[in-house]
Amino acid sequence: MLEGKNVLVTGASRGIGRAIALEAGVQGAVVGINYLRNRSGAEDVAARIADTGPHLPVLLEFDATSPREIEGGISLFLEKVPRIDGWVNNAAENYSGLLPVLAEEEIRRQLESALLGPILCCRAVIPRMLEQRGGSIINIGSVVTQRLTRGQSVYAAAKGGLLAFTRALACEYGRKGIRVNCVQPGPVATDMLEASQALAGDEIIRRTPLGRLCRPEEVANAVVYLLGDRSAGVTGACINVDGGYALA
Repeated sequence: MLEGKNVLVTGASRGIGRAIALEAGVQGAVVGINYLRNRSGAEDVAARIADTGPHLPVLLEFDATSPREIEGGISLFLEKVPRIDGWVNNAAENYSGLLPVLAEEEIRRQLESALLGPILCCRAVIPRMLEQRGGSIINIGSVVTQRLTRGQSVYAAAKGGLLAFTRALACEYGRKGIRVNCVQPGPVATDMLEASQALAGDEIIRRTPLGRLCRPEEVANAVVYLLGDRSAGVTGACINVDGGYALA
C-alpha cells in the first residue's frame, strides 16, 4: 500500500506512533522514526521494521516542538530519501488533571507538544511538498474534541485547535496536491490512557459501544490508509478510531 513512499512519524518510539511506524514499514514505506528521549524504544521499532518490512528505517532524534531541530530532522531524512511523501504529527504529551491543580509547565507542555509542534512541523515540511507537488499530512487528534472525560481540559483545547488547523491547511493546499487529514483516537490501550482511567474508573469502557479499548494497530491502519493512494480523494477529513466512544 505504501511501496515507494517515504514517511516520517513523530513520537514513533512508543504507543500509537510506534504502531503507525511499524505498519507503514510493513506496507512498504521508508519510515523516519522520530524520537526525543526514548532511544531504546526507537531502536526496537527500527529493528522490527527491518525484520518485517522491505526497507531499512531511519532513526531521527529531534524535538518536534523546536523549529531548528525539526529542520535538522527533515534534512537528515532527505539525505536518505529523495522526497517526503507523508508526515504524521503524532508526538504529544498529556497531563491529566483538573485545571486548578495543573502546573503551568504541564499546561505549556501540552499546548506546545499537541498543537504548536504540529504547526511548526507542517510549516517546515509543506515547502518540500510544494516543490514535489504532493504529499499527505496526518495529524493525530483525539475524540476529546467531541466527548470529554474529567481532567482533559487543556488537552482538549490543544486537540480542538489541531482539528481546526487540519481543516484550514486542507483548504489552503489542496490545489497544490497536499492532503491534510486528522485521525482522532478514542480510548486506546496505551500508557498515556492510564492517568485518565485512574480518574474515570470503569466509565470509559461503559461509554464505549464496542465495550473495549481500541488497539494502537487499529489507529495505525486508518493512518496508513490516509498516507496511501487509495485515499487520494480524501482531505480535510476527521476519522474517529474510538470504538464508537464519541457517539455514546
